[in-house]
Amino acid sequence: MRKLLQYLLKRPLTWMGNYLAADPKKDVVFKSLSSLYESGSDHTNDYIKVVEIDISKDKFIVFSDQHKGNKSWADDFNNCETNYLAALKYYNEQDYHFINLGDSEELWKFRPAEILPVNEKSFAAESAFQPTRYHKTYGNHDIIWKNKLDVSFLMKKYFQMPLPVLEGLILRSCDTSTCLNIFLTHGHQGDMMSDNNAFSTWIVAHIWMPLQRFLRLNINAPSKDFSLRNNHNKMMHEWSSNQKDLILVTGHTHQPVFASGKYYNHPSNKIDTVQPQEDVKPSYFNTGCCCFSDGDITGIEISDGYIRLIKWYDEEVGSKRMILEEKKIGELLADLQNG
Repeated sequence: MRKLLQYLLKRPLTWMGNYLAADPKKDVVFKSLSSLYESGSDHTNDYIKVVEIDISKDKFIVFSDQHKGNKSWADDFNNCETNYLAALKYYNEQDYHFINLGDSEELWKFRPAEILPVNEKSFAAESAFQPTRYHKTYGNHDIIWKNKLDVSFLMKKYFQMPLPVLEGLILRSCDTSTCLNIFLTHGHQGDMMSDNNAFSTWIVAHIWMPLQRFLRLNINAPSKDFSLRNNHNKMMHEWSSNQKDLILVTGHTHQPVFASGKYYNHPSNKIDTVQPQEDVKPSYFNTGCCCFSDGDITGIEISDGYIRLIKWYDEEVGSKRMILEEKKIGELLADLQNG
């Protein structure tokens, strides 16, 4: 019966997923991002927090899209766990803050009871940053993280409570001349199925998730389609490029992006825009993900006055850290202001 339903429903459900979720409209995305960002600046929303930082001293690592599963063949995180644990150990020992930017568990394919007991090592590595250096935002697959009661009931074994869970975080660094705002959010804003309104949350929780679990399909992720990833990243870049003294850091697409592709000519880390590379405003960053099929993970580091795109990979003798791209934040800010 399952195979018959897979055959009959995969194509229409894939179309529906792409139409509703993976290809949102630009005006909707812009409105959603602006509303969240402005509510943080105005301190009118408990789900976004502004943190004053010293960009020359404070250190942050941003990872997203682990999609922790049940350790089966369908678990995209399983091959990456070794590198993930090594990375968190390194950053904790170096006194970094850890920003967990969303989709940390794959709750569209698996039930919490399948995921939580088999990922205790990762939860322990994450909670080691508590109480003051762990920041959690939720993504569209983080169903239990959107509900305070679920968090307090299901996650109390693994994390100190209360544990604030945010939709966005603004790191604000001010000197004598200007302020730089680093706006971090998962990046699913504008997604009609997942942008946190009551109706879409009910649809996902009670219809979409059970259907995907039964059919064993993963059918609505922009990470599966290059054109959808690129369209999404272009919208994020365009919104951020219209803001003043701001850089936007998201996940969601699983495609790393560094400074909108301005400084480096890596095809896989660029946005396909119509602008010449020298004219691109370096306002958009994407962490990539922690569920690449080869076991690699990517993330964004902010430390020592630099912002970096990094990769952790397995070199047989152990996990290694590699800087893929980096830029002094002072130079980046100058280019933002001149762009």
